[in-house]
Amino acid sequence: MLFTCRSLVGHFLPMVPLAGALAAEGHEVAVASGAVVGAEAGRLGIRHFPAGPDQMSSAEREAVFPEIKELTPEQIRPFFFERVFADYELPLRAADLATVVDDWRPDLLIHEVAELAGPLVATTQNLFYATHSYGVVLGDDGVAAAARGASRHWHEAGLAPHPRAGLWEHLYLDVCPPSLQQTAPPAAPLVQLVRPGQRTPSIRTAQPLVYVTLGTVYARSDVFRAIFDGLAGEPLDAIVTIGNHGDRTALGSLPDNVRVERFVPQQELLPACSAVITHGGAGSMLGALMFGCPILFIPQGADQFTNAERAVDAGAGLRLLPHEVSPDAIRAGLRRLLDDPSFANSAMNISNEIADMPAPQAVVSVLERLVEPRTI
Repeated sequence: MLFTCRSLVGHFLPMVPLAGALAAEGHEVAVASGAVVGAEAGRLGIRHFPAGPDQMSSAEREAVFPEIKELTPEQIRPFFFERVFADYELPLRAADLATVVDDWRPDLLIHEVAELAGPLVATTQNLFYATHSYGVVLGDDGVAAAARGASRHWHEAGLAPHPRAGLWEHLYLDVCPPSLQQTAPPAAPLVQLVRPGQRTPSIRTAQPLVYVTLGTVYARSDVFRAIFDGLAGEPLDAIVTIGNHGDRTALGSLPDNVRVERFVPQQELLPACSAVITHGGAGSMLGALMFGCPILFIPQGADQFTNAERAVDAGAGLRLLPHEVSPDAIRAGLRRLLDDPSFANSAMNISNEIADMPAPQAVVSVLERLVEPRTI
């Protein structure tokens, strides 16, 4: 079973529970991705094959795609799926991935939604594949954008361009709880829910603990500064993670109630948390809600605006758009989350919904039936 993803830990970790379940059932499991995912795979004991580039820094991305700076929030996700994920990254990863498939000969390829080389390589190799979600289903605008960006690469491989860039052609593995989901992909022949992780008992104390993360791509120091100033003097403790490559010196002085770490596993920290402040990446959102933590969203790009909208509509959080971010707004939003029990109640309802989703172990047989007997 070969997993493939963009070289971001946040795109890899949602696939890890299923990879672990497959390995526990005796299947050989590996992941093909860049060096960042390779390091995380090594930590988790998962075999890694180098495939494709690592994520560009913000400065590198703006140098290659200077128009990014002018995009509105509504334009960001389609732009990335067409220009970055499909047209730019797909061919860089496809060459490596084709070599891995030739040499290792997997029976099934499992790619995440933003990794678009997998469907192309699997199709050229007559290989079954599954599309693994990492959050809310990609909307029609994103699908159309991905198809436009991937079109010439399918042509160059001697294939008719796929109308969805290959997405969910055989199976869609959906980790998004139904109350946050917009709709199932209408073109998917089979949709299988799979629980994104395992909830453990909460260990919250009287003094609220708040977890703050802006991920690794959108971790802007000015946004962190507004958060720190909003938390200063509040009757709570906060743990902030900035990623392994985050610059501590750029953050300036910290309030007494704030501690900064490069990385803390979410599953170790979230059971003790009363609320989360985040950019709204899918992994951060689902992680918080799995443990019943209400969320203050500060979306910056990608799918974060959609994630924030879905969680806010479900009553599990509040959202500050980029032009609304200030220390006072952050302080007021966090106080509302902590003082109004309706937010925590809604978050716990979603937590219970996630707990009721099929465990990864129950999904192994679905994948086994997909490839035995092979009928393509």
